[in-house]
Amino acid sequence: RLQNQIGSDIMMALDDVVDAKNVDHARFTEACDRTIRWIDRCIAAHGNKARQNLFGIIQGGLDTRGGGLRERCLDGMLERDADLPGYAIGGLAGGEG
Repeated sequence: RLQNQIGSDIMMALDDVVDAKNVDHARFTEACDRTIRWIDRCIAAHGNKARQNLFGIIQGGLDTRGGGLRERCLDGMLERDADLPGYAIGGLAGGEG
């Protein structure tokens, strides 16, 4: 809602970021599922679709295999494609410091 209020042109949905070096597959699965749940909340809160663009963020760590977490998250976003004019690839630069 804050991004609507300040007039952002492109709004990035809230996502659950996991350190790319993490080796806990269950944590990446949780982040993927949570990110998909949160996009529904972001879509519901999006108040100015005519002037502002809400982008979904694709999570899933480094799991790029067919049927993997990245694909699963992308599929979840594509099911909401009518509400999302764009996507970002998330989780590749979080927490490496």
